[in-house]
Amino acid sequence: MKDADQKRITELSEWAQRHGAKLNPSLEIYNDDITKFSLRVKETASPLPTTSDAQNGFGAVSCPLSTTLSFLNAVAAGPVSLSPQTQEERPGPAFPPQIMDTVPPHVIGRFFLIKQYLEGTNSFWWPYIASLPQPEHISSWTLPAFWPEDDIDLLEGTNAHVAIQEIKANVKREFKQARKILKEGNFPNWQDYTRMLYNWAFCIFTSRSFRPSLILSQPAKEHVSKLLPQGCELDDFSILQPLFDIANHSMTARYAWDVSSDPSCCQLVCKDTYQPGDQVYNNYGLKSNSELLLGYGFILPETAELHNDYVHVRKRQQEEDAGSLSSNKPKDFLISLRPINHPSSLVGRARQLNFDSTVQLHSLPQFAHFEPALIYDLAFAMSSEQEKQAVEQSISAPSRTEDHQSDNAFPTGLESLVDRIKEALYAKLQYDHQRLKETDPTAGEEGEEAWQPANGNQRLALEYRRQCENVLLNAMRALTS
Repeated sequence: MKDADQKRITELSEWAQRHGAKLNPSLEIYNDDITKFSLRVKETASPLPTTSDAQNGFGAVSCPLSTTLSFLNAVAAGPVSLSPQTQEERPGPAFPPQIMDTVPPHVIGRFFLIKQYLEGTNSFWWPYIASLPQPEHISSWTLPAFWPEDDIDLLEGTNAHVAIQEIKANVKREFKQARKILKEGNFPNWQDYTRMLYNWAFCIFTSRSFRPSLILSQPAKEHVSKLLPQGCELDDFSILQPLFDIANHSMTARYAWDVSSDPSCCQLVCKDTYQPGDQVYNNYGLKSNSELLLGYGFILPETAELHNDYVHVRKRQQEEDAGSLSSNKPKDFLISLRPINHPSSLVGRARQLNFDSTVQLHSLPQFAHFEPALIYDLAFAMSSEQEKQAVEQSISAPSRTEDHQSDNAFPTGLESLVDRIKEALYAKLQYDHQRLKETDPTAGEEGEEAWQPANGNQRLALEYRRQCENVLLNAMRALTS
């Protein structure tokens, strides 16, 4: 690790632990070539967990409420703590009422991070902010939504490209609204709250923050609720946890976020075994590669044990849609590289509905790559009244046993509906695949020199594109099998 990086990490660790954070003495922070600042077991330490902790795992790192950074600190104009001695009267919110009353909490949280960055060493959180990717080093923090346009263009035709356009529009609107209020109120140094700094704050919160409901104890939630303005819910914003956020994501890591042992802290408890030199992981939940790319700037490679490649399908419900799966909100369904119930399809398996796999519509091999909810959503939307009744009866039918295999015939009268669903799905996949081919940067004219990616963003985009295409091709093959 470079001397400057080591200095930043040492100051962060000392500051955090001085204010109540804990780092397992067998662990250290290091700079990994790929994952950058990370946690690992010291080479001189024993394997973790120790024999005495084998069943419960081991505490890796903890973060007290008093060092967290979020919208709450903009409300309190400083650190928030459960300790009575720190609850002296506050000077008031960090921003004018026009901001606090009209701007969404998650936007205020980002502006508060910018405010602390601008305060420099005068900020309570400076040791943490100094350890983050710095705004001037743009390539170190930009998520795909803020890549150069040439790099973003390589995602055209994918889920990620659609989401990027939405993110960019939202970020632009949020910044203009808040910055306008600061300007009109002649807020001190309002000119310093730039669009680049807002993009930076967006990326920091998106890639590093946690949902309050998951990392606050019940006493902390009750305390925090007294600070929230009327109409603001606990999860209307997210929380940065200094030091805690250095542990990187592994979707297979077994873990717990312990908020009961010490109600003032959130502790990462690791339940896997780690040898000296091993990186120690947190787990941010089951997220597809599309979600990881947009939110964290990486994707997981396909292996025999795990794949994370899915195409997301958004469908707006029609008012006449029936059935318990219908909703007036846009829904998001998954199409999987491998069958949705394959052991390696972790995200897909988590989305499966609890239907009897021997008789239900989604159990047909042609639909193996599709989230069951998508099949039933289409079934209810496309079926006649008679077909709808047959679908509903098949869903509510009791599970068959191995002694009654003869009863496991597919419900009669739905053959035509199945064909229509297959046709609709195939048409959608074929259209999406054609869009990918039309926007493929590697598909040059015959005789032209093969196009090569120019940077890491472009290599990542091409790998993501390839896997999206593989998902579509596998699903189309299944539909026509």
